[in-house]
Amino acid sequence: MRNVALGLLAAAATLAAAQDRTEIRSLPRTELQALAGAYSVLQASLPEKPDDKSLISSAIRGMMQGADPDNGEYFTQAEYRVYTDRMRPDAGSMGLEMRTRDGQPFLVPIEDGPAAQAGIKFMDRLYAVDNTHTQGLQAHQIIDLLRGEPGTKATLTVFRESSLTVHSVTVERRAFSLSGPTLSRPVPAIALLRIPAFRAATLRDTTELVRNEWRRQPFKALILDLRGSPGGLVEASIGVAAMFLPPDVVVATFSGRAPNSGQVYRATRSDYARSAGVDPLADFPNQARALPMAVLVDEATSAGAEIVAAALKDHKRAAIFGRTTYGRASIQTVTQLPDAGAIKYTSAYWTSPAGNQIHGVGVAPTVAIASRDREATSQAAVKALLDQQ
Repeated sequence: MRNVALGLLAAAATLAAAQDRTEIRSLPRTELQALAGAYSVLQASLPEKPDDKSLISSAIRGMMQGADPDNGEYFTQAEYRVYTDRMRPDAGSMGLEMRTRDGQPFLVPIEDGPAAQAGIKFMDRLYAVDNTHTQGLQAHQIIDLLRGEPGTKATLTVFRESSLTVHSVTVERRAFSLSGPTLSRPVPAIALLRIPAFRAATLRDTTELVRNEWRRQPFKALILDLRGSPGGLVEASIGVAAMFLPPDVVVATFSGRAPNSGQVYRATRSDYARSAGVDPLADFPNQARALPMAVLVDEATSAGAEIVAAALKDHKRAAIFGRTTYGRASIQTVTQLPDAGAIKYTSAYWTSPAGNQIHGVGVAPTVAIASRDREATSQAAVKALLDQQ
């Protein structure tokens, strides 16, 4: 028993040293001895002797999921190689994001993607992919089930909480174009800017849309539609907020225990266009920057989209119409372990300019609209802006 305990203590010390920038704290010897004891009992008493690596991997998985239920994951070396391969562009896709809340996986369909067109809804809870149940699987394992070659199909079994019904939805994997920002005129005096997600080209495309429409026919107010937007790149979110805020004001703050915690992101080029050759906002019309605004949100507005909504709300730059947003403002970090795979965990949270917590809380509207009629929410914002003129 003692040799096993000392071996596990040494292994734990090796794993703790994986992050050389993090302060190494004393390891809980008593608890690790309990772990070693359980390990020894299983090795000696199970009908079939378990594999050493599988036992340790299971222990690490349990630790990650216990400490960080929604985002904690452990990858063996083989799983980590698959995970890094999965991060590369894939021609075949269902157009889905997989998230976890309260330990339960749920789906976020990408606008106009195969899953959305097949009938998958935001917050559909995933129970099975074809005949494989997802209970007990880690997020990356579920995502691997969703992936496949273009043209192949999978049947997703989901529970829809809004109607308390179970649905089987067949989705074909295929290549598809991601929707970009669009601009329309619900009435001549008001422009409605829709941003479905925040990607590398979003800031450039958005500024071009608004600038070109302004030159064609100036408008007197603007509605920013972030309903259903799952967020995306932080730089793009900071940049879109900067379009409508005074230079250098705080957009969001990075908080946690990581070395770069406390970092403040501002409406400045160094924070929204670090790698760009030119400032995307350099020739953005000053009049458009200061227009009366409204922002449309719902329970599917999350992450980077919430950063934008919270910044415009805190700076009293826009009224927020709709329903409280999802509340996803966490930053995940993946750290490789020496010869032992990798772990993924929540390392920090975003807070609003006023210091308000977003994660798990969301951004509350200033004008709450319970109706799920999208047109009704849009018209309420139009009416409010027209009344200001």
